[in-house]
Amino acid sequence: MFLGLLFLKYLAPIKVIFNKEIEQKKRLNLWFIRLRWIAIVISFMLIFIADFYLHYLQEESFWPLIFTVLFLLITNIFYKIFLTKKIFLKNLEKIQIFIDLLILSIMLQFSGGIENPLSFIYLLHVILTGILLSKIDCYKVVFFAIFFYATISIGELYKVFPHYTLLIYPHTTEKNIENADLETDINKHTDDENTLIHAAHYPLYVWSMIGLNFFLMLLIAYFITTIMERLRDEEKETQEKYQWLERVLQATGAGLLILNKDLKTEWMNQQIKNWLSLNSSSKQDRKESISNWIRGKDDEVEKTFKDGLTRTVEITRYTDLEQKQFFQVTIAPMFGDGGKIYQVAELVQNITEKKILEAEMLHSSKMATIGTMAAGIAHEVGNPLSSIATRLKLLEIQNDPVFLEKSIPLLQKEIERIKRIVRGISQFGKPTKEVWSICQINRIISETVEILKLHKAYKNCKIVTKLDIKLPQTLASYDQLKQVFLNLGLNAFEAMEDGGTLTLETFYEQGMIFINLIDTGKGISSQMIDKIFEPFFSTKEKGSGLGLFIVYHIIQAHGGTINAFSENEKGTKFSISIPIKQHIKNK
Repeated sequence: MFLGLLFLKYLAPIKVIFNKEIEQKKRLNLWFIRLRWIAIVISFMLIFIADFYLHYLQEESFWPLIFTVLFLLITNIFYKIFLTKKIFLKNLEKIQIFIDLLILSIMLQFSGGIENPLSFIYLLHVILTGILLSKIDCYKVVFFAIFFYATISIGELYKVFPHYTLLIYPHTTEKNIENADLETDINKHTDDENTLIHAAHYPLYVWSMIGLNFFLMLLIAYFITTIMERLRDEEKETQEKYQWLERVLQATGAGLLILNKDLKTEWMNQQIKNWLSLNSSSKQDRKESISNWIRGKDDEVEKTFKDGLTRTVEITRYTDLEQKQFFQVTIAPMFGDGGKIYQVAELVQNITEKKILEAEMLHSSKMATIGTMAAGIAHEVGNPLSSIATRLKLLEIQNDPVFLEKSIPLLQKEIERIKRIVRGISQFGKPTKEVWSICQINRIISETVEILKLHKAYKNCKIVTKLDIKLPQTLASYDQLKQVFLNLGLNAFEAMEDGGTLTLETFYEQGMIFINLIDTGKGISSQMIDKIFEPFFSTKEKGSGLGLFIVYHIIQAHGGTINAFSENEKGTKFSISIPIKQHIKNK
C-alpha cells in the first residue's frame, strides 16, 4: 500500500510528464516530415522549371539533383517508419536536420554552389532549430551548416569540386575581360563552361561569403535562442502556475470551468468531469451534460458578462443513481486587454455534505427549542383542557338543554385551540426540506410571534411588532427564516429574565428588506459581541453555542447579512438585511 501511495505521489506525475514529452516529440517530428514533403515537391518543380524552361542549369546537373531529391524522399519515408515504430524517437529530429543540411549542400553543389541564392535555406535551418530545439542544438546546427557551406565554397575555389554554372545571373568570359568588353554577357550555357568567369573562383568573394554567412548564422542563432529562452521560461512559469492551480483545486476538491461569450466550454478541470460523469459517457451524452450544467445558471453568467460582477448561486442536480447533489457556484469575470470581459470562470464546490449537516443541525435546534418551550406548551394546552373538563363536569351535573347549547361552541373553541397548538408544534418539529419560494416576511414574523407566546417567559415580557404593510415579497426558505426569528426571539426572552419588551421591525429600501429584533435585556459585553456567531461559543452556561451560528449561515445563504449591537444592561439589537429576489432559485 505504501509503495502504491509512493507511486501515485511521485512516479505517476513523472510518468504523465514523460508521456507528454513523448507526444510533443512525436508532433514535432511529424511536423518536420510534413514540411519535408512540401520541400520535395517544391524542389522537383524548381529543378524542372530551371532546367527545361529557364535553362539555368547545366545539363550535367539535372540527374544528380533529381537523385538527391529522391534520396530526400526515401529518407522521409524512413523517418515516418521510425516515428511510427518509435525508433530513434529521442534524437530523430536532430538526425533529420543533420541529413537535411547534407542534402541541401549536395543540391547547392550541383546548382551553382555559393552563387545559388537558395543558400539562404541554411539560415532557415538555424531559425527552425532555434525555435524547436535547445540553444546548444541550435549552435551545433550553425557550425554544421557553416562547415558544409565552407566545404562547398573552398572546394570549388581550389578546384577540388567542379563548379556547375547557374545562369540565374549573367556571366562573362576571360576573353571578354582581355578585350575590355565588359558589356557582353553570357546568358546561355557554352560548350566549354570553364571559359566563364565565376565569383566562386575569387578568394575574396568566397571568404567574404563564408564569413558573412557565419556571422549571420551566429547572429540569428543568438537572437532566436534568446527570444525562445524567454518564451520557454514564461511557458514554464505559466505551466508551473497551472500545475499549482491544479494541485490547489485538487486539494480543495473544487471544480473550475471556463466559459466564453457564447457560453461554450473553453476548459474544465478533472473534478468537473467527475461530477458530470464525462469520463465514461459518450460524446453526445457529454455534450448534453455540459449543456444542462450551463443552462441551469445561464442568466447569471450572462449578467456577469454584462456588468462584470462576481455572483454566487446554488444549484442542485441528480446523479445517474438519482442522488441529489448541491453545488455552490461562484461566477467571476475574466478581463482581457482594455478591461473587456472575454471569459467567465466558474468555481464550483460540492456542498452536499454541508447541506445535510445544516439540515441536521437545524432539526436538532428545533428539538432543543421545543424542549425549552415544553413548560409553556403544557400550560397553553392545560388551560383549554381544564376548561373542557370543567364544562363537561357541569354538563354531567346540569341536565339543561339551554346550557348544553351554550357549551358546545365553547368546547369546540377550546378543542380548536388545542389542535392549533399541536399542529403548529408538530409542523415546526418536522425535518426541514430546503424549499425556496416567494415568501412574505411579515407573515413569517407573525407566525413566529404566535409560537413565542407559548413560551413561559412571555408572561413577564411584552412583544411589539412594527411591520411595514407595504413590505414586498422575496425569494426565501420559509422554514429557515422562521427558525432564525424564533432563535433570536427565544434568546431575547432569556436575556429578559425580569421582564422587558421585544420589538420586531420590518422595512425596505434600495432593494433590501431589513428586520430588526430589539430587546431590553441585560445585553452582551463588547468583548463577546464579536464572537457570538462563532460555532460552540455561548454566553449561557448550558448553551450549545450553535443557535446563532445556524442563524448566521441561514442569513448568509439568503445572500444577506446579520449584525449585533449591544451594551451591558441596555439590551441587544439584531439587524438583518436580505436582498429582494423575485425569481425561483436555480435548480
